[in-house]
Amino acid sequence: MLLLAQYYPRPRRGVPGTPNPSAYNVAGSFHGKLKDLSKKEIMIETEDGQMVSFHRSGKTKFLKGTQSIKASDIDLETLVTVDAGEDVDLTLTARSVTVDMPKKSGDSNK
Repeated sequence: MLLLAQYYPRPRRGVPGTPNPSAYNVAGSFHGKLKDLSKKEIMIETEDGQMVSFHRSGKTKFLKGTQSIKASDIDLETLVTVDAGEDVDLTLTARSVTVDMPKKSGDSNK
């Protein structure tokens, strides 16, 4: 004899409202000057003057062009692009921080 209590509540895949802790939703890319870089947080100031804070995880990658670099290689006030995802608790988590390469001044005058 089976009792209903043995099977209820039974989590099912794909049930709306059931969070998946390992899932990230795409939040987008953010561009600005690096204002703070700690072991747990990254903060940038966008071009319109807003401060945006990101959680830093062990999976956050730091890049200069296509080369991997250490977080400590990035100076404050450096222009960066942060690709972020939205965590289950709606916080922004940085996936990658890329140092923006300066534009070549000779290419725009030709």
